[in-house]
Amino acid sequence: MDSLVRRKPLPRIEKSTVHYLAVQARGPAIEIYPAEPVQSLPHPFGEKEDRVGFSEPAHVFELENIDFWARYGGSVVTSDNRLLADLSPEVWGIDNHPIFSTFRLPKSRLLHGRTAICVTPEAPGNYYHWVFDLLPRVALLKEVAGGFDGFDQILINGSGALYEKPSLAALGVPSSKVLHVDGQHRFRILRATIPSMDHSSKIVAPWKIRVLRKMRDALFGRPHSTPERIYVSRERAAVRRVVNETKLEPMLREAGFDLIEVESLPWAEQVRWFSNVDVVIAPHGAALANIGFCQPNTLVGEIGTRAGYREFYWRLASSGSLRYRFFKARPRIELALGTRRAVENEDMIIDEQELKKFLREL
Repeated sequence: MDSLVRRKPLPRIEKSTVHYLAVQARGPAIEIYPAEPVQSLPHPFGEKEDRVGFSEPAHVFELENIDFWARYGGSVVTSDNRLLADLSPEVWGIDNHPIFSTFRLPKSRLLHGRTAICVTPEAPGNYYHWVFDLLPRVALLKEVAGGFDGFDQILINGSGALYEKPSLAALGVPSSKVLHVDGQHRFRILRATIPSMDHSSKIVAPWKIRVLRKMRDALFGRPHSTPERIYVSRERAAVRRVVNETKLEPMLREAGFDLIEVESLPWAEQVRWFSNVDVVIAPHGAALANIGFCQPNTLVGEIGTRAGYREFYWRLASSGSLRYRFFKARPRIELALGTRRAVENEDMIIDEQELKKFLREL
């Protein structure tokens, strides 16, 4: 498989790398964390009963002589021409992976030594997926190898966002070993170490939150001094702003809240603000990924519209032993007939009386 994918038969799909390694006797899959039970918090709209689900186990795989294309979340083709589906994610399903339809792939480059692969779906430019998908996979490498000295290079897909370098450094990753890649890069890798993915799981694995809290404690130690209550403003964002925020600010400050804009803060300062709070209130957005750094039992108040509601942070609160409340806001859009249509990214209006009631109960 040099530049034309059609020069040899299309790869056969292998659904499970664990199964493939066992059947082909290529060595064991190294299990780092087993599946863990997670008790769901009450759903904010009562749509789901309280129930226990299980996270996916986390593995690290050692493979030899693979073909790796760094598009999206990467594609791994083994030396016997098998496409490992769980390490080759595709939005439209593995059967529609572009490796089957792309006429000309990038020319491959040979990588000697031991190469770690942490190319992760959605991680470039998406803070949530960077924090909860990519960084934990890097931590799995550290766990299995006892550090990063044994790797000659670590393949990572990023966007150059300001939080990338300091967050990798917080895990102890030497910048000299990071090789930034994208869909224009393809490699033949003689020795590959690849952490597993759980990007399709609806349950946030508790071990990921433990990794983030360990990073937090390594940065700041315990305890440290920060305000106990914060409200995260999206005033400078393009979407999902709280349009009556100026009216809410006096009552928030009276209740002991500090108002912050995480976009203006260095990454470590974001972590510091979230790391020792009792209450966080914020509109739905990537800044809420920082609740992964909160202490257990922190109360998270997420602001959003009913139609635009996504369960990411409810699930995260469940896995992180946090408390959770959803503030249902009104969308600003009004239709001509007087009915109200909620749009996922529309600006919002919070009911002042409902917020006052919540603040009195704290």
